[in-house]
Amino acid sequence: MVFIASFIAGVVYLIDLNTDSTVAVASMYALVILYSWLIPGKFASVFTAFICSILTISAVIESKEIVDNQSDLSNLNMVISLVVIWTCFTLVFIARSGFFSLERTNDQLSESSLVLLDKVKELDLKQQLLSDHKKELENLNNELLAKNRELERFTSITSHDLQEPLRTIGNMTHLISKNYYANFDNQGKKMLGYVTTATERMSALIKGLLDFSRLGNKRDYELVDCQDLVDTIVQDLDAALTASKGKVIFNELPLVKGNPLELRMLFQNLISNGLKFSKPAVLPIIEITAKKDNRQIKFCVKDNGIGIEEADYDKIFLIFQRLHNVEEFEGTGLGLAYCRKIVELHGGKIWVKSKKEEGSSFYFTLAKIL
Repeated sequence: MVFIASFIAGVVYLIDLNTDSTVAVASMYALVILYSWLIPGKFASVFTAFICSILTISAVIESKEIVDNQSDLSNLNMVISLVVIWTCFTLVFIARSGFFSLERTNDQLSESSLVLLDKVKELDLKQQLLSDHKKELENLNNELLAKNRELERFTSITSHDLQEPLRTIGNMTHLISKNYYANFDNQGKKMLGYVTTATERMSALIKGLLDFSRLGNKRDYELVDCQDLVDTIVQDLDAALTASKGKVIFNELPLVKGNPLELRMLFQNLISNGLKFSKPAVLPIIEITAKKDNRQIKFCVKDNGIGIEEADYDKIFLIFQRLHNVEEFEGTGLGLAYCRKIVELHGGKIWVKSKKEEGSSFYFTLAKIL
């Protein structure tokens, strides 16, 4: 390319040197400058324009046009040639600048395209991993559903099978008590009472276990007015409240979305526990409050009962975990396990804060109606 440009410039120089001054032949250097577009290098066009200008002036001096011909035409030819040369240089410079700008933009776009392509490949990989995890999760979910159904059938069948011999024992105990109770001494009567009590407690435990396994089977949710719900529970517990001279305080409890039967069991268990685990010679007072948060409602059921040791906070929510003997406080040990499962089925959590002999506060959260 440089050789061709030099050849053309040399030819133009020779023509300019041997041509009549009436024609601005040096303007043909425009071809060389325009051709410099193809010559690599940032300053190729500048060097070419300078060389062409020097050749033009040199041709004028060598041909002695300025000396021999003092007319303005000679000077005009040289000026026209120089103007054409630098005009072409300006055009080439502008074009090359735009071209380099486009080239840089193209390089940036190419780099961006490569980066974008890498990100697309990474997203495709993540999508594939997500799809694999989704399939794995679906398989695990199907297995879990199958196991839950199997567990439910097992619990139902087992509970039914266990209830049958218990009913037989209960019936036999009832017949023995009815026909032969007068023939027993005090020790025999006490033993018969133990058998009867144990049979009834075992039956209650089996029924409670069956009810616990069935929690969550019906996922029909509806709007539940907690104020009306607790008011109904208090009316149902009127006999227990009257006997203990207890009081349940609640006001302006909100609407929530949930299963009304399960929520009734939740509040009833917490209120009943407040009445059951009261301190001797202290009238039980249970206070129910609710506080709305951004996305949930935090309920608190507070009592003034015997309290709970901090080490037992988690233990009390486990199935069949009792902190007291049956002789002290009756029950199956399922009440708070019911509460925990119900709250978790409604997407919330339950916890307790308590001090021994200073009462307990049971907190739980339910989803807020948006």
